[in-house]
Amino acid sequence: MVDTPVTPAAKRGRPPKAKTLDTAASAVAVKAEPLKKAATEAASDAAAEVESTAKGLSAQIKPIKEQAEKAAKAAAEKLNAVDWKAHIDPIKEQAGKTAKSAAGVAKDKTGTAMQSLSKLIADTAATVDAKLGPQYGDYARQAAEQVAGAADSLDNKDVDQLMAEARDFVRKSPAVAIGAAAVVGFVLMRLAKGSDDKA
Repeated sequence: MVDTPVTPAAKRGRPPKAKTLDTAASAVAVKAEPLKKAATEAASDAAAEVESTAKGLSAQIKPIKEQAEKAAKAAAEKLNAVDWKAHIDPIKEQAGKTAKSAAGVAKDKTGTAMQSLSKLIADTAATVDAKLGPQYGDYARQAAEQVAGAADSLDNKDVDQLMAEARDFVRKSPAVAIGAAAVVGFVLMRLAKGSDDKA
């Protein structure tokens, strides 16, 4: 067939001409315009609603926050207002008095025990003379005199003097003090263990 302007393209054996790209894009843009406008309005409404809700929550939270800040400030002021030293000093003083009292009782008991030990050693000195000889009896009498002298010295001093002497001794001879503490601890442990076994 001959191409004539009257003959449609389908009849001529050719495919129909495609619309141009610009024409298609403008058709889509015309159809999308109402959707774009609706989406923008919906987003704007949602943003306004979120902002309104946020303002409402902020208004509710603000008084609670202020109350919490006031309570924290009041608690800090109360803690700072307490004179801890004034509270601790009487307790410290009472503990010192109690310790001194206990040390005084222990000193008296120790002095009495040392006097008894001295008397026991002196009483057995005669028996030691008879069984082992006068030289060993003299050793026993000297030991009794030393223990009695230590007991008298202990009785004549107060707790503060004894503590000062103990500090000086530890400063001058720390190794001897540690060794003596270990021996005393061992003896006390054995005595305590022995009293537990009897009970």
